[in-house]
Amino acid sequence: MSKNQLSEKDMLLDSIMTERYVSSAYENGIMESFNEEVIRALQQIQQEEQNHTKLFIEVMHNQGWYDVQASHINQSAKDQINKQMASQLENRINKLEQNN
Repeated sequence: MSKNQLSEKDMLLDSIMTERYVSSAYENGIMESFNEEVIRALQQIQQEEQNHTKLFIEVMHNQGWYDVQASHINQSAKDQINKQMASQLENRINKLEQNN
């Protein structure tokens, strides 16, 4: 493997972290939305993201690469992710509203 390529383990771990990040963005959108259609759409997408995460975790756990107890990120990281995702989601919602 070239030193510029990620291992399967690293790719799966990156995918898990990305799915967590995306899922928390949808959570913020769900919590802050007043439009029921938007809420349902975001909930459906969020569930799909969570299902992806579960699959990635299962694969890693079966390979012995992922300790389920170690899967929790600290509160500071969660706060940072939530802040970033809230900003991004707000921008996306504003763009959607402008198009309607």
